[in-house]
Amino acid sequence: MRKFLNKHLISIAIYTVSALILLSVTLSFYNKSVMSDALETKEQTDMVFRVAENTLLNIRQMDISGRGYALIREDGFLFWSVANARRENRQNFKKLDSLFAIQGYSDPVNYPKLKAGFKKYADMYEEMVGHLKNDDLEAYKELLKDDYGRTFWPINDAFTTRLYEFEEELVEKAEAKYERAIFQNTIVQLLLLLIGLPTLIFVLFKLKKENKDRTALLINLRENNKKYLFNDGDTRFRGAAKILNGSIENLKKAAHYVRKVASGEYDVEWEGMTEENRELNQENLAGQLIEMKKQMELADVENKKRIWSTEGLSKLSEIIRNSEQDTKDLTFQSTKYLTEYLGAQQGSLFILVQDEDDHNEKHLELSAAYAFDRRKFLNKKIEIGQGLVGQTYRERETLLLTEIPQDYTFIKSGLGDATPTCLAVVPMMYNENVQALIELASFRKFEDHEVKFLEKAGEYVASAIATTQNNEKTRILLEQMQQQAEEMRAQEEELRQNMEELEATQEEMRRKEKMMEEKMQQTD
Repeated sequence: MRKFLNKHLISIAIYTVSALILLSVTLSFYNKSVMSDALETKEQTDMVFRVAENTLLNIRQMDISGRGYALIREDGFLFWSVANARRENRQNFKKLDSLFAIQGYSDPVNYPKLKAGFKKYADMYEEMVGHLKNDDLEAYKELLKDDYGRTFWPINDAFTTRLYEFEEELVEKAEAKYERAIFQNTIVQLLLLLIGLPTLIFVLFKLKKENKDRTALLINLRENNKKYLFNDGDTRFRGAAKILNGSIENLKKAAHYVRKVASGEYDVEWEGMTEENRELNQENLAGQLIEMKKQMELADVENKKRIWSTEGLSKLSEIIRNSEQDTKDLTFQSTKYLTEYLGAQQGSLFILVQDEDDHNEKHLELSAAYAFDRRKFLNKKIEIGQGLVGQTYRERETLLLTEIPQDYTFIKSGLGDATPTCLAVVPMMYNENVQALIELASFRKFEDHEVKFLEKAGEYVASAIATTQNNEKTRILLEQMQQQAEEMRAQEEELRQNMEELEATQEEMRRKEKMMEEKMQQTD
């Protein structure tokens, strides 16, 4: 046993002191709570007494003010207005309600009567002041004769007597609890003084070590803050408060930045981010949020482009539906719309046409041209492989030029002719075949999504052109069949008439033959 004690004496002493410290801390917190409750109870009691006195003072103020005004009849002596009296009543009873709720006090008999009594006293005071201002002394005297105080003061005495007993009991309990807490705290402090002194050096050593560990923790926090949140490039050790505040500020910056980006404000900048420290913040939260903003901004731009394309195709479909009965109208309306929707200055559309003499030979023919809100009725025929349009038909791929060949085309305006800075020739595909081509000229370069929109719109227009041309061919064939049917009916009618004439001739011949036979018989 002695050997065990010698071996573990320091540990036992440390555990004992630790237990006493823990007990002291626990009792300190408990005592602090008890002391705080006692002081709070005393303050609440004092406040209850003060508010109760204020309610009576309000009545005295009404009495003094009313009597002084009744004697002197000058407004200066009416220093306590009815509004002041009512406001004081509301404020005082509001405070009492709050304090009673905290203390758990309840007087369902006297407290409601007291409230009603104070209200009635204020009403009486208002009525008295009104009578005095109207010089109605008789009515004022009648109110004095009623002497409402004889009814009110017993109610007030019953309420305050019960209230003061309750408050005094609360204070006595709090003081007794407070004294017990002081006694317990004194005992624990004596034990700590007797046992804790031998371990003081050890405690100091521990504190020094903890301070060193805390400094290391703060340094680690600062480094992690730079590594994972935001690195401002400052390498100085600025103390615990600045390190903690810096971490909080960085979190606030992150929250503010995310909130701005989420609301679509992509021009927001990370506060404190400079060209000097930008490289240091590539992998931390600040850098990732900035990258996230860029990606969201790109996604927003792409979404707007998709909406723009979808709305454009929807409107184009409507235009196609309204003009699909005639190829010329269809191509012009489509060319006009696409030119305006893309902000181009000039547009033309060529369709594929078979030669009338040789159906195996094909060429491109200008079907519609649009520029400056005016139609250009031009007769233009382009052979396959001829020029930019013919070459684009052969290659079946979109052609986008920013260097326009000299004298290729001009855009006319009120200031004269100008060469466009961008030219787009887009094949309009239907069933993997080029049905038509559209050529747009503009003073600005078409963006990628606009070119893709043109290619998709080309599919719509090409399909509509093919459908319209098929419908026109079907209509022509139908008209030809109807014409042939009319001709056949006319031939049938002519044949019928010829048959009738032949039958009539044959009948006449039979009749004449019979007459001749009769004549010959008569001659014989």
